[in-house]
Amino acid sequence: MSSASESPLPQSNEALRALYDESAEGIIIGDLQGKNFLGVNRAICRMLGYTEEEMLSLSVEDIHPADNLPHVSAAFKAMSERRLKCVRDIPCLRKDGLLVHADISATHITYQGRACLLGLFHDVTERKRTIELLRASDDRYRAITNNLADVIWTVEFPTKFLKQRWGKAAPAELVDAVMNHWRFSYVSPAAERVFGYTPEESKTLSLRDLITPETIDRVRKAVTEVFSWDASKSPEAFRKRFLDIECRAKDGSLHWCEIVSTYLRDEEGVPIGLQGITRDVTERRRAERALRESEATLRGLFENLPDLIMMLDRNANIQFINRAQSGISREEHIGAYLFDFASPEHKESCRRAFDLALATGQPQTTELRCIFGNWWSSRIVPIVGENGIENTIVISTDVTQGRLAAEAVKKEQRLLRQLLELHERERRLISYEIHDGFAQQLTGALYRLQAFRETLARDAAEAWKGFDSAANLLARAIDEARRLISGLRPPVLDELGIVDAVQYIIYEHRKDGGPEIEFEHDLPRRHLAPSLESAVFRIVQESLQNACRHSRSDKIRVALTQRGDHIHIDVRDWGIGFDSDAVGEERFGLQGIRERVRLLEGSVTIESAPTEGTRLSVRLPLFEGDAPAAL
Repeated sequence: MSSASESPLPQSNEALRALYDESAEGIIIGDLQGKNFLGVNRAICRMLGYTEEEMLSLSVEDIHPADNLPHVSAAFKAMSERRLKCVRDIPCLRKDGLLVHADISATHITYQGRACLLGLFHDVTERKRTIELLRASDDRYRAITNNLADVIWTVEFPTKFLKQRWGKAAPAELVDAVMNHWRFSYVSPAAERVFGYTPEESKTLSLRDLITPETIDRVRKAVTEVFSWDASKSPEAFRKRFLDIECRAKDGSLHWCEIVSTYLRDEEGVPIGLQGITRDVTERRRAERALRESEATLRGLFENLPDLIMMLDRNANIQFINRAQSGISREEHIGAYLFDFASPEHKESCRRAFDLALATGQPQTTELRCIFGNWWSSRIVPIVGENGIENTIVISTDVTQGRLAAEAVKKEQRLLRQLLELHERERRLISYEIHDGFAQQLTGALYRLQAFRETLARDAAEAWKGFDSAANLLARAIDEARRLISGLRPPVLDELGIVDAVQYIIYEHRKDGGPEIEFEHDLPRRHLAPSLESAVFRIVQESLQNACRHSRSDKIRVALTQRGDHIHIDVRDWGIGFDSDAVGEERFGLQGIRERVRLLEGSVTIESAPTEGTRLSVRLPLFEGDAPAAL
């Protein structure tokens, strides 16, 4: 309808009348002078909740809230004066008191002979409600975004270039374009808290302004992967991307950031941008690094502790062990039953100590030998959790050396007692021999010499007979003294050396009969250190005595050789032999040999078996001067 129309709303034209009545837009014809309503359609009646008759009794002031009337009246006047054709979002008052909003456009017409305005009311209530909801939602999201610690951002790619070259250029060319034209289209306020840049400043920065050279290649690699997947139609191109990069803040400080991003694509699937969230994880990485260092320190401490530390469950199954043990890896220990590693004779006592710790909640101590031979002193400590005692810690100290040392001390003490007993026995024997032999002979000679003077005057023949008897007793006493001295340290050692001394021992045994004795040597005929000579002499003497007395062998071979800076003694027979593993400490002769060798820091091996003969091999170091005192 034009403003020049001088006829009322056509009533003869049925099509136009139907359009007027059935229009979805509300229509009101209002008098310019009195603002009364002269005509209304059905749509406006529905919009405002009135009947047609009720509407025709109303005016402009009746369908608008009182506080909006000044604005409505001003708009009506402007429309009447043709200065305004449309007003938007005008509140209208329904009959039930509710408000609806309408965009109103007006056209000048003549109706019933009057100058009128035809108002077209477009209901925008739902649109306004939607806009308000969107605005409220936008406000909420903006509030959330503004208060997030994470930085939210979007990047626009050089879209025109990508669209032109997509599917034609190599991925590397496309990546270069993105990297060189990287610009942020949106950055949340959190950027200023994290990096010191305002959102507007952030939009002016390139990628290289924000990311350190050491990590920018990670970004390039990530973009390259996506573009390559795009080229191959891989679904990987459409998933979220996670990336850790190092960023530089405005003040130059460095921040490690965790980025989650998604590519934005147009309707053809071409990447046109990127949206993402950046989280500052610098403190977390520091904490993680500190934790790793702490764990490494503790792990190093645990793994290098001399003690064995284990955590057990209530069934005594190993859940943790600080190091491998006896060739079994840590992994192989996990899940194993602890007491399977205890020797059979200690399993029950160890299990009792474990059960007692669980029952009482008090630490228990036990000592056991494991199946690998080691001795352990173990402290079982219960660990109390929310559900009572859930685990136990077992701290075990290897006391094997201590036990061996204690046993060695006991063995040394037994040997010392035996040596002392031997010395005492030898002293008694010497005293008996001196008393019964040497002393008696000297006493007899003294008596005869004392009687010689008295008898000489009375009976010279008898006196000289007594004198000869005294001389004979003195000669026998001298022989006895020499024999006793030879038993302590043979004079031949000092006079001729070790080779002749060994030959002297062999000569003495040959005099008494017995097996054939062979002697081989390559030692120079010079003196060794006195202690070494004495030890070699006594070892050969004891070995020959044992062989002659016990072996029942027809032949014995003695070898005395020098190899480098060591003396080797080898004594072998081909007699009845014995079980060397069954030799006890009561075999004092062998124990004496071992002790002499040990004191001189040498080594000794005894090889023997029943019917196989016996071989004794000794290795002694040469040294200048006196060595530790050898027995």
